[in-house]
Amino acid sequence: MNESPQIRTNVKVIVTGGGGVGKTSFLNRLVYDNFDINSELTRGIDFFSKNIKVNGSDINFVMWDFAGQRQFRRLLEDFVDGSIAVFILFDLTRISSLENVEEWLERLKEFKNMPILILGTKYDLVDNSTIMTFDEYFKNIIERSIINIDYLKISSKTGYNVKEAFDILISRLSYMQK
Repeated sequence: MNESPQIRTNVKVIVTGGGGVGKTSFLNRLVYDNFDINSELTRGIDFFSKNIKVNGSDINFVMWDFAGQRQFRRLLEDFVDGSIAVFILFDLTRISSLENVEEWLERLKEFKNMPILILGTKYDLVDNSTIMTFDEYFKNIIERSIINIDYLKISSKTGYNVKEAFDILISRLSYMQK
């Protein structure tokens, strides 16, 4: 008895944030369960792929890792359309990296139904008082926002909350399909 081949659906997920916030490290941990202390900055665009079953369907999540430098931001705007979700990363050790988060939230207002996960990276390097400040900041943003936002702290080095971030994405997408 020949079984017909399983059809795999490809979906696009954007991963953005400022330069050096840990986008590539996050994706390496998520896809390969690996952390490279010597990871270099992305130049342009890189792609990561993660295949999983969601509600009985094979889904290939193609995650677009965009360089965080300003000259690449225009490129990213053209690629948001057609995406199903966005990860916006910032560095918990650099408050200046929040500037990029606010810019992207403003740009993504027109995509009200698209799940957006804000990920604070390098959780393993910050103290509790810093964490509480960020938590309060994002609690206020989420309460005021008209778009679908979640916030989570991660550490690509230790793996803390990396899988959970992807699980949140999948649960948001499953909820939207119902």
